[in-house]
Amino acid sequence: MSSLFPFVRTRGAAVYVLLIIALAAATAGGRAQSPPPKPGGADSPPPQGKAQAPTPAAANQPRFRVGANFVRVDAYPSLKGVAVRDLAADDFEVLEDGVVQKVETFEHVDVRGPGPQETRVEPNNAREARAIAESTTGRLFVVFLDTYHTEEGGSHRMQRVLVNLLNKVVGPDDMYAVMTPDMSAADISFARKTDVMEDYLAKYWFWGQRERLWPEDPVEQHYFECYPEQGMSSSCNSPLGVQRQADNVYAGVAREMVARRHEKKVLDAMADLSRYLRGIREERKAVIAISNGWLLFRPNPNLERHGTCEAPPGAGQPGVGPDGRLTSDRMAHDYGYSQYDCDKDRRLLANIDDWQIFRDLIDDANRANVTFYPVDSRGLAAMDNLIIADVPPNIDQAMLRNRIETLRTLATDTDGIAVVDTNDLEKGLRRVVDDLTSYYLLGYYSTNGKNDGKFRKITVRVKRPGVDVRARRGYRAATQDEIDRGREQTMLQESNAPSSPMQLALNALGSARPGIPFRTSVSYAALGAGDPTGEKVRLWALAELDSAVARQGEWLAGGSVGVTVTLPDGTNLISKDAPLAAGQHAVAVDLGEIDVPAGELVVRTRVKPRGEGGLPYSDTIRLASVGLPGRPLLLRRGPTTGINYVPTADLQFHRTDRLRVDLPVGADAAGTPTAEVLDRAGKPIAVPVRASSRTEDGQTWASAELSLAPLAAGDYLIRLKAGTGANTQEVLTGFRLVP
Repeated sequence: MSSLFPFVRTRGAAVYVLLIIALAAATAGGRAQSPPPKPGGADSPPPQGKAQAPTPAAANQPRFRVGANFVRVDAYPSLKGVAVRDLAADDFEVLEDGVVQKVETFEHVDVRGPGPQETRVEPNNAREARAIAESTTGRLFVVFLDTYHTEEGGSHRMQRVLVNLLNKVVGPDDMYAVMTPDMSAADISFARKTDVMEDYLAKYWFWGQRERLWPEDPVEQHYFECYPEQGMSSSCNSPLGVQRQADNVYAGVAREMVARRHEKKVLDAMADLSRYLRGIREERKAVIAISNGWLLFRPNPNLERHGTCEAPPGAGQPGVGPDGRLTSDRMAHDYGYSQYDCDKDRRLLANIDDWQIFRDLIDDANRANVTFYPVDSRGLAAMDNLIIADVPPNIDQAMLRNRIETLRTLATDTDGIAVVDTNDLEKGLRRVVDDLTSYYLLGYYSTNGKNDGKFRKITVRVKRPGVDVRARRGYRAATQDEIDRGREQTMLQESNAPSSPMQLALNALGSARPGIPFRTSVSYAALGAGDPTGEKVRLWALAELDSAVARQGEWLAGGSVGVTVTLPDGTNLISKDAPLAAGQHAVAVDLGEIDVPAGELVVRTRVKPRGEGGLPYSDTIRLASVGLPGRPLLLRRGPTTGINYVPTADLQFHRTDRLRVDLPVGADAAGTPTAEVLDRAGKPIAVPVRASSRTEDGQTWASAELSLAPLAAGDYLIRLKAGTGANTQEVLTGFRLVP
């Protein structure tokens, strides 16, 4: 019997995320076409472009996977900046750690035109898209839209430029995706048709947010409330929050905090993308990054010392709220933000070292064989800041040079090309097009057969005089443990089995990051056969506002939650509303029993504030049939919840929290459940877990409860088993412990 599991989600709080929805729509459009070829099968499309004199083994050469010592290298030779297209295998020399390797396979890929859009076959869902991306002979591209460091005018300027670039480089067998800093890399969805991207860039061209005078993020709005530019500040010494006048004591503090927060989010997102792409395939992946560049902030002791609130960790301003109830943080209760929270963020942001994070990003990209092609949408920029920013000219010019230099460094150190300091963006991108449409694939069996997990340096030389060549700088050898796990994964793929439950649970941690204003999750219990073509499940939808959002004025009175479950074609299965009480920021909606047809479900959740002037948030989760027994509900208990457990969709926890996993099970799941904590590798950890079962409202629940105090920061899994014999149900749930 199959059951349901979420495989892709889209967030509706920001307009530019609709670009991602566009790509999801593109994959859905593939259903109306002929079915795609089975990845890696005999009917798979041949490599695009034309191959020059490949060796006999090239046609059937397996792609590089963990445990094999066959290595593929993408080489990009050029003469005075122009791609060289007439090299032969004998013109290349490949060395690994200084040792010459024998080139076993050779292929020249020369892409000549993208071909008609209507002939391209799209994957049916995100899981199939990833499977095709792992096995296709085509190339992978990701367009990274740095929303925080691109002006609105720049995003409009890039509208046509991006479409032209994709139309020139994306061939019929290639796949591309779009990512923004607010996404997890695991959320990207690969597609083949570029016309969908063109339509949405034309409609939502204003994705650039740099130089907006007022931030959209509620957390960043709080920074300006805590550190007003005109020197007004809430006094930490006054329990009534009396305002006092100061002489611009906070001028520039909030702006620097927001700038540091944006820069770190972008660098973290690009590093996350590099690591994610490494897991998809070994061959080169191209990331076209649209950005004005970065300043690479270093620790700033002056920012750390700024401010007046030095409350002890975990403390707020106790007092009595307007409703007459005691509150541990009067400012948060009355004004929707806490000076303590602002001061804590200020200290953390003051100590970040983005220069080191940037160097680590480059290392991650080289290990993952990811090449960055940065594009500065400003063209030939004369100044870095708006005139109203009142930045001295010498400082402004230094900032401009630093930003452009970071783009050049990212390109140079990952073997890419930077399009900067030019008003003719189309001309600048021609080199990128040449780079991505003419290259050579070299394959060799490494003479180093050790499975030691060490980094191995690759050097590619061209014997023809004057020709420069860029190629991947190296790779990390597999360990014996990775080989064993890789063989198991290959067996699963060859049997068309889905990803392992452990990998699915770890993949879900991609959404475990701060700053998301609204989160949702879905829990369900498989109840048995429903109608002849499907099954019956009992479904719960969880809606959770970020605590900072819930403390805003329009949310102080609570709100309402609406959940709708439909089929992909829009057929409504059930709709249900629930209240969000004042002071509450999470609610679990019991949707009851549903007869689910085979295939996909779409669960849309919308929350609206009761106060005037507030905007709603929405989130969509798609569920695919993958054969799992059920999905649990997560709850947390900590300093802010008292003795009660509160449902949560946030997979991030602190050591001061307690975590409970509630799995809905059938009444036949008799016996006492068992539970244990595992590390990322699946090895048990000696931490006590309390397992129990109970029945509420006719539903039996198996629970695992543990204190997180003994654990260090990192990613973990909880394995919960319920039932005996053929009725045994087992689920793995991932969670992340943060400092």
